[in-house]
Amino acid sequence: MILTDADLERDLDRTLGLVLAGVKDALLSHAEGQLEAPPRFAVDAGPGRLVFTVGVERAYTKAMGFRVYETFSGSSPEHGQIVAVFDAEDGRLLGLVLGNLLGALRTAALNAVAVEHLAREDAATLGVLGAGFQARWHALFALRVRPFARVFVYSRKPENRAAFVRWLSARSNRPVVEKTCAEAVVREAEVLLEVTSARAPVFDAAWLRPGVHLNTVGPKLNSGHALPLEAALEADLLVSDAPAQLAAYDGYFLPEAARSRVVPLSALVAGSHPGRRTPDERTVFLSAGLAGTEPAAARRLLEGLG
Repeated sequence: MILTDADLERDLDRTLGLVLAGVKDALLSHAEGQLEAPPRFAVDAGPGRLVFTVGVERAYTKAMGFRVYETFSGSSPEHGQIVAVFDAEDGRLLGLVLGNLLGALRTAALNAVAVEHLAREDAATLGVLGAGFQARWHALFALRVRPFARVFVYSRKPENRAAFVRWLSARSNRPVVEKTCAEAVVREAEVLLEVTSARAPVFDAAWLRPGVHLNTVGPKLNSGHALPLEAALEADLLVSDAPAQLAAYDGYFLPEAARSRVVPLSALVAGSHPGRRTPDERTVFLSAGLAGTEPAAARRLLEGLG
């Protein structure tokens, strides 16, 4: 069986539910030691690379497989992608998911689980920095897991902000408001999503309010990072879906003392870590891309949409 982006968009609400279920399966499996999730690796072709994530989820979806995508500068901003899914018990090839959408949905779903477990119960304002392809799905998934009353968005290009507002307003019943500077979003946000490709900090950590939860998706290397270092160092709790992937990065932007504080998201999902302890704590989710979540989500889709 082969699914494409068109198949995933045909019944979007069902697709989002299936992806979220598959990601949660993989996180529980990770907590139970039943997920093989090695760091991603790449093959260098000169002008670009092929990047692979490979994983096996043994407990729930019983899916194994890989996702591969290219990083050539002349291709589309989302880059071509394939997810191949095999049965982890007998090795049968179950199907392929072709296109750009599943990669974005899987990452957004992981970040939504972080919001679900780390945001204050009374969080009402969602702030989004970035208005591109990824940012749209992150905002939509966040609205799926929490009943935010309003959404604020900022990106540098007014036309991108306006397109984001139109897109999200058509798919949710929450007010979506564009702001003309990052500070206006950050100071209001009780949950803040940083979904950019910026290689320099996109806001000042002093703008963060007490009790905020922050997801950061952008670059996180010494050579360039979208998150202000102070926002991570001053956080009361650091969480990542893939601490092993953070450790594998060459030149990760956090010092070792901070990396040693990072808690696996799977521990919060399984209930072995309490997560947020007080309303005023600041929490940060360092999105890294847990391997094994792609085949788990893809198997849910192949069975649920096929």
